[in-house]
Amino acid sequence: MPIEVTLAKLSPTMESGQLVKWNVKVGDKVKEGDTLAEVQTDKAVMPMESFEEGVVAHLDVQEGDEIALGQRVLVLARKGEDPAEVARSVAGSAGSASGSKAAAGSKPAAASEPAQPSGSSDTNGQEPESVASESAVAATGRIKASPLARRIARSAGVDLSQIRGTGPGGRIVRDDVEAFLKSGGSQAEAPRPAAAAPAPRRGGSDGQTRRVPHSRMRQTIAQRMQQAKQTAPEIHLTIDVRLDRVMSLREALNKNLASEGVKLSVGDFITKAVAVALRRHPALNASYEADAIVEHGEVNIGIAVALEGGLIVPVLHAADRLSLREIRQGTEALATAARQNKLTPKQMMGATFTISNLGMYGIKQFDAILNLPEVGILAVGAAEQRPVVQDGQLAVGWVMTATLTADHRAVDGATAAEFLRTLKSLLEEPALMLA
Repeated sequence: MPIEVTLAKLSPTMESGQLVKWNVKVGDKVKEGDTLAEVQTDKAVMPMESFEEGVVAHLDVQEGDEIALGQRVLVLARKGEDPAEVARSVAGSAGSASGSKAAAGSKPAAASEPAQPSGSSDTNGQEPESVASESAVAATGRIKASPLARRIARSAGVDLSQIRGTGPGGRIVRDDVEAFLKSGGSQAEAPRPAAAAPAPRRGGSDGQTRRVPHSRMRQTIAQRMQQAKQTAPEIHLTIDVRLDRVMSLREALNKNLASEGVKLSVGDFITKAVAVALRRHPALNASYEADAIVEHGEVNIGIAVALEGGLIVPVLHAADRLSLREIRQGTEALATAARQNKLTPKQMMGATFTISNLGMYGIKQFDAILNLPEVGILAVGAAEQRPVVQDGQLAVGWVMTATLTADHRAVDGATAAEFLRTLKSLLEEPALMLA
């Protein structure tokens, strides 16, 4: 029996995805663990891996298509099955996700050729306007357009029926909508650019007002931040931490680790201290649910990573059991994968507490918003030299300000304060976290 591959949940908050790129085509042999496609979730572009072995017989969706969770995206022929026969049976079945009615012996359109990305243009652009306009409307009367084109048109208040599609089969793509808007939104066919124009500068640096459509990441950030502020009553507690001993220990360790190409950051010591403190204070290593507070068995730290146009929080698993060297290597690997859109679902899921560090930007102190359903997030400011009182004398010391945001439904003020007291002691005497 053929294997139907459906879209699985690739990020904690994912409800749907957009197929960005196929990494396989009809006829390819795949094995467990192979990357079948790249899918844009609400957080990032994630690899979609195969959990089975077989031969690709049929592709249900094209690059650029929006996919619901659980929707079939491709069909694999098992060992001993004829992929061509599987493709014919899939294309001829009423339950085919693509709705194809290919005749016996013919190949489905999605299977015969690799899907062309929705954001690309027709190869020669010579299709007559009347044909293109008619083919842009599906048999159901629904205008064929890529999800990105629909979002841009919706943001600009443009009726898609006014736009001529230049994509495959008359499909309306982003370039078509942008050309239509650039032409002033006239009813005439929008001129097709000879080559992709450079992306416009953002922020009105040339004195022009610009409208920047929301990306999937920005939409998700907005939704979750609003949800957090409306749902969870927050409590904020701030401490100053002396980091003189952390600085001395870091310098000594980095000299020893230089031959290995490892350079510890102050953030690595903070991550280690937070992980150890969470192990001692399980009430902060928890999630809030309607009928219970779930104290997690593992300490998995979410590390906020800034990307162009948004923020992503990959997860450092079992952080309390990692050495400082392993924390540095793991954090670097997560940040690199995040910026290259190569995070795996495992690296995106399972966080029990989050750290947001803006110290590298010179920020002294800030309040972070909860990453629900987690009950705590630590906002870390810059480590800087400040005047301090030491043994009754004014001196200069390394000081960092950190602010804990906690969900007051699950965490009381005293509980949060005890966690911060432990964190402060671990950072001011770092040997304690290594014991």
